[in-house]
Amino acid sequence: MTKSVYGTEPFIKLNAYDFLINNNIVYTKIDNLFVKSVKEKIIQEYGSLRQYNLQKLKICYGTLKYNFSIGRYFKLTRLLKIAQDINLSKEEVFNHISAFFAIGSHTSRELILQKEFIINENFVEGYSLYLAEGDSGLNGFTKPRKVRFTNSELSIVRYFIEWVRRHFPGNYFYLNIIYPQTDVPISRLTESIKSYLELKDDQIRVKKGYYNKKLKYRVCLDQAILIDFILSLEKIIKKACTHNKALATSYIRGMMAGEGTVYFKKSRYVRIEMKNEREIKYLSSLFKLFGYKYTISSRSTRKNMWSIYVGAKQLKKFYNEIGFGSHKGRQAILKMAVDKKLKVNQFF
Repeated sequence: MTKSVYGTEPFIKLNAYDFLINNNIVYTKIDNLFVKSVKEKIIQEYGSLRQYNLQKLKICYGTLKYNFSIGRYFKLTRLLKIAQDINLSKEEVFNHISAFFAIGSHTSRELILQKEFIINENFVEGYSLYLAEGDSGLNGFTKPRKVRFTNSELSIVRYFIEWVRRHFPGNYFYLNIIYPQTDVPISRLTESIKSYLELKDDQIRVKKGYYNKKLKYRVCLDQAILIDFILSLEKIIKKACTHNKALATSYIRGMMAGEGTVYFKKSRYVRIEMKNEREIKYLSSLFKLFGYKYTISSRSTRKNMWSIYVGAKQLKKFYNEIGFGSHKGRQAILKMAVDKKLKVNQFF
């Protein structure tokens, strides 16, 4: 992390490449002039590539020779080792990286990642929304290899896509439209969604969801490096939120859009519910930061399901300070709950 700001301005500035330097699946695309200069330095210091390999690197010489001739990508850990051996700083290496590639990704596309990465309120809200509704492609047998976000609310899907475009610009993603077995005119629907989300033809895929009761949308970025990077930020983001109310607000708002509910009839409250007890306890610490009175409970009818309740007396405070963010439907119902206009149960 090159710079962090707690308690004053709500952002963190970090070097994203630092989070990849120990990742053995990461390969980098380096400009040819830099590769040529590195080769020249090696020859000046060690006499030849072969001698350098024998003394320092000790890998298959054919691999090293290929890297310095027609190889398109350098393994990042190897490139940094070479730079260290010829007295080049990692920052100088970073300055010549244009893209990344990972063996094991579900795509042959490169990943473009900004070196100077800003974690601000918008990023935190989208990040917590992803933690609530996203997944990493983990199936119990393989490591997480992709970024996936699934939701049935098209407005939330649009928000997540805008988040991806803003913070990971230039990277390819696609949308899976997962529809139940109904008579929905899927071709007409596809065109409408493509226009609303500003997607190209190759970014739309359609498949039946045999167990789905309603239409769902799944945003996919098949990049192993990206999911590794995103997951590595969780501790930093959570620590920052406990020190900065603006970031904490964004974190809760994203979680509420993904997992929250607003309800009132005889009683009025907002609730966030999930199986992740550790996350519930963390969210409770953020609510405490704002001075909310809340209740944590576990359901008797659903095993390992945890909830945080914020009651009627604090609904206006919750509406003004936090709300449901990108979930416009829940936000509208919350406003009605605050104004006491609704007369029937509402779940959104």
